[in-house]
Amino acid sequence: MSNRRTFAVLGISETNSIFLAKQIAKTNPVLLFDHDAVVLNTVYSQILLEYPNANAEIMICPTNASWEADVIILSNAAASDSNLTEKIRKVATGKIVLFLENKKNTSGNTAEKWQDLFPFSKVIQSFESADNSNDSFFLNGNDKEAVKTILTLLTNIGLKADIL
Repeated sequence: MSNRRTFAVLGISETNSIFLAKQIAKTNPVLLFDHDAVVLNTVYSQILLEYPNANAEIMICPTNASWEADVIILSNAAASDSNLTEKIRKVATGKIVLFLENKKNTSGNTAEKWQDLFPFSKVIQSFESADNSNDSFFLNGNDKEAVKTILTLLTNIGLKADIL
């Protein structure tokens, strides 16, 4: 892929974010952050073991990870951490911010909530498919180009994705 982007995956301790980070690391640089250092080190080691040529890096600060990334991915836990989201808001300006959400736990229209929180970012929601597989996602967002970028990325790394 000639247009490689750097991805920050914040909240790496959830199954869907671990899976996605591993898939992205096959072809793109990935910056990993989680408050749980044990989980963070374990996931980082797994990525390097499975993909020795992966360009993965542990980040100890979500702001630095977000600053260096082209695309910011937040797990459910990271997105619900108001302290973390406040720290990255300013450095997320102009970037794609992808929220990994579990459709079963989503109530109301959170896309508007996320867009209000990140007004100068291209906010996309990603919902797990109903079949509970980690490799299938539904995307929703107001910026059609950003949604297409994430859709292309996910399908290029072997995942199933569709636009809601």
